Amino acid sequence: MLKSGNRRRLSSLAVAGLLLAFGLPELGLPKLLFEDTAIGTRNGREIVWVGFAILMLIWVTQAEKLPLSSVGLIKPTWATLKWGALATVLLMATVMLSFAVIAPMLGLRQNMAATAAIVQVPLWLFILTPVVAGVTEEILYRGYAVERLQFLCGRPWLAGVIAGAAFLLTHWSWGGAQMIIVGFATIILTGLYMWRRDLWSCILAHTAADLIGFTLARLQM
Repeated sequence: MLKSGNRRRLSSLAVAGLLLAFGLPELGLPKLLFEDTAIGTRNGREIVWVGFAILMLIWVTQAEKLPLSSVGLIKPTWATLKWGALATVLLMATVMLSFAVIAPMLGLRQNMAATAAIVQVPLWLFILTPVVAGVTEEILYRGYAVERLQFLCGRPWLAGVIAGAAFLLTHWSWGGAQMIIVGFATIILTGLYMWRRDLWSCILAHTAADLIGFTLARLQM
């Protein structure tokens, strides 16, 4: 939780920070900046998302003058590893449930084009992608969003709902069966963060689940 006597100043900075966290990913910067370059849009996406995360951490420490612990980046412990591992198992269980039961029941199919764009890449980029996603998305949509929304509205559940909705929207283009998986991930990761307030456990679970899921998809293509 945030602690400051200057609530008006922090509220203004929190609103601006949330606009950055929620708005920057929707600007299409990878395409705008890298489409016609040697780097390309796919590689540029990882560069841009790393930039988003760095910008938000600079915003926290330099603009808001708050410690990184204010967004859940506390010292990792064995509990971090334990809960991250358990959340990974739970996330993978929901992946299996989604593809084996829920998606067929609803008549939804996997968006193979979106999957191929992620997994049919050079090995270094394939490994880098889940790491970047796990770190950057957890900083933006869990650590920063949940904490600042709770500071502004005073209701933890509402902060979680809004942050979760923003996370879902940024994956909306995937469509199909993948959105069921993202929905489960939103509930699990947001719930884990709001319970433990340890962003590293969420980063670990997000990264590991993405890497396992992408590897399974790559092997099938």
